[in-house]
Amino acid sequence: MKGTVIFGHSPEAEAPPREETTITPDDRGLSREMALLLDYYFKARRQTPEEHAGVRIKVGETLSLFAHAYERLRYAVDYKKGHLLKRNAIERILKRILRGRWEKDPQALSEALIKELIWARYLRNDYYPLSKINEVAVVIGKYLKLMEFSFRKFPDKKRLLPWRDWLVSIASCEIEERLDPSLLSIEALSVSALSWFEKRYDWDESGLDKKEKEKQIIIAVHRGLFRSDDARTSYHLLKFLRPGLREEAVESLDERNLEEILSALGEISVSLSLPVQSRLYRFVQKQIAAFQVLKEVIEDDLDNIRMVISDKAEFEERIYQMCEEKYSDISARVTRGIIRSIVYIFITKIFFAILIEIPYEYYLLGGISFVPLLTTIAIPILFVILVALTIKRPGEANTARITQKIFDFVYDGEKDRTKFSVAGGKRRGLTYKVFAFAYGSLFFLTFAAISWVLFKIGFSMVGGVVFFIFLSLVLLFGYRVKFTASELNVMGERDSFLSHLVTNISLPLLDLGVWLSDKFSRFNFLITFLDFLIEAPLKNIIGVMDEWTDFVREKREEVVEIPVER
Repeated sequence: MKGTVIFGHSPEAEAPPREETTITPDDRGLSREMALLLDYYFKARRQTPEEHAGVRIKVGETLSLFAHAYERLRYAVDYKKGHLLKRNAIERILKRILRGRWEKDPQALSEALIKELIWARYLRNDYYPLSKINEVAVVIGKYLKLMEFSFRKFPDKKRLLPWRDWLVSIASCEIEERLDPSLLSIEALSVSALSWFEKRYDWDESGLDKKEKEKQIIIAVHRGLFRSDDARTSYHLLKFLRPGLREEAVESLDERNLEEILSALGEISVSLSLPVQSRLYRFVQKQIAAFQVLKEVIEDDLDNIRMVISDKAEFEERIYQMCEEKYSDISARVTRGIIRSIVYIFITKIFFAILIEIPYEYYLLGGISFVPLLTTIAIPILFVILVALTIKRPGEANTARITQKIFDFVYDGEKDRTKFSVAGGKRRGLTYKVFAFAYGSLFFLTFAAISWVLFKIGFSMVGGVVFFIFLSLVLLFGYRVKFTASELNVMGERDSFLSHLVTNISLPLLDLGVWLSDKFSRFNFLITFLDFLIEAPLKNIIGVMDEWTDFVREKREEVVEIPVER
């Protein structure tokens, strides 16, 4: 790779508005969307600082290894997406330090947050200027004011707590963007992709108004192109509904502005949960997956990208090379996913065994059976490997389709609008009822057969419940790895016999896994244990050690006399 562009923060370098762009002579023959995207990239590069000048944020690294190791452990247990690790860490740390401080001073909260991120190695030490603390403090102050307003608006704690947590998650997105300005390219690419999609496709959906359809497409674009979670999607949708959100000062947030922002967040909450989104996402993802490749091609050689694009043969070769690189990365990502699943199984199994299974079997059944304990580990691992074996590398036809999509976006010309609909079919016929009965029977038979086998090899009732929990969750993780690995597949997959067989056997367990994943995300006792009994004390110890190191350094400077010549 010739070098990825690093973007600096600048208001001018942020995602450009749809109606403005700089068309240069070199951009003739390019679509307006491509010219818009290149304009952003070159503005961002011109305004990237070479190095942060002045005093920079520096923390002691005596115990940072422990903080980093803890983050890796938590990453394995919590099973969050890798590209969202930093944002999730910001959200988690911010929630904890907000709970632990009576005085909600944005400056102190910002300093504590940045220090913890450096200890955990999410941020570089001795790199950011001290002014970055002030910049993040402004963001925290803005969302604290929103929280205070929501306290008055929702006095009922049952309604208030979800709002508070959601505001913190959205705040974490803006904070991450301030700390890593390269994320601004997400906005630029999404604006260009959205503009192209709206020009190329016409969504025939009679049940939604124009504004709601536009929001649904934005959500689908962010989820499909950047694998954004609800927090990051909500943040970008909020910026779309309320332009200038990043620049809003705390002082400017009066009652009317606060009400408008909370109203926009209410709209977003409804939009995220509409049933049509899952079907729309599957369609949009197939159309815009090519933009991931385009982004890499642009950033790989920004200096010469206009010259490369002007030669279609050269441009096509670059696209093919980038596709091959990304296809080759699929096996590595699958391997990482399997390893994470195995680590998750071992850690959580030990936790469940110590807390539930061993005490139950020892005190109520009079002895411990090790066969069920080992089976609960071995079988889920086997199923994950089977799912991994069904993952296929995309072929030449897929690369050709990606190239076609990129060319359609990059070059100017008349483009036919394609009508599409994602309306679900009517499911009231006899055939559907027969299939529903067959699936229900499969669901029952699958669990009954597995339960019978577990009983025969010595599983207790508690051990059987834990086995089903593990198997369904790990299967869900395995299929998520499969989905991530196939995100560049724009041709659709043809199931092999093995894939079809595994899918039919595992579908009831996957349904259980989806349900458990939703419940565990709210009531994950292992995560709660890590957060309160390990993370909080660990970070406090590291903080005290950091302050002690600073104290010792100052004392040393006071007592050690600087030698001078006499």
